[in-house]
Amino acid sequence: MNNIYVKIILTTCILFATSNLKAADSYIKLNYGISSNTVDVKAASGTASGAIGTDEEDEGFILSGGVMIGEAWGVDLMYYDMGDSTISVTTDDILQINNANYSVDSAGDINRNVKGMGIGLIVAGNSGNDFLSQDFYLKLGMHAWNKDGSTTLMDDNSGFKSKYYNEGIGAYGGIGVAINVFENTSLDLAYDIIGVSSYGDFEDNSSLLSLGLRVKF
Repeated sequence: MNNIYVKIILTTCILFATSNLKAADSYIKLNYGISSNTVDVKAASGTASGAIGTDEEDEGFILSGGVMIGEAWGVDLMYYDMGDSTISVTTDDILQINNANYSVDSAGDINRNVKGMGIGLIVAGNSGNDFLSQDFYLKLGMHAWNKDGSTTLMDDNSGFKSKYYNEGIGAYGGIGVAINVFENTSLDLAYDIIGVSSYGDFEDNSSLLSLGLRVKF
């Protein structure tokens, strides 16, 4: 699926919003933590149970910034890298993805990285700058995702790549709390979920449980 026109629109929106980050209620934050990436591949009929191993956990980060337009809502921008997922296969295994089967020619690992950028709305409290004051927030938006990688282990590498490594537009959401430790500087604890499904839902997703630092300016 070619999303070049959607990406152009999304990038234009991000640049437009970035131009408004000079307001007093702007913020920037960086979160780093443990990620989980759904592996949308399973062993096909005829492959021994347990022959295919998967590792969905890694480490990832989200760099985000935004501006509060109203008293409790604003625009949130982000760039994320959710790390890698791994499928471990042996010769003659058969993988199934999107109802298509692919045979493994050589044993090894198949890796995939998930990254992208997005724009959305954030709803947040504003408890001020008192020490240990807490701001809870909720965000929801759209993003352009890219499942990146390559493999030469399959009998039909190009066919497998077209289904396993792809890109698209999806939804994302997150919840978190920022705990003020210095003036305009907070520790940020967050959980984010990134939908990487062609249908725009969260059935196929990446998630990040993270700790970070937020600075308001």
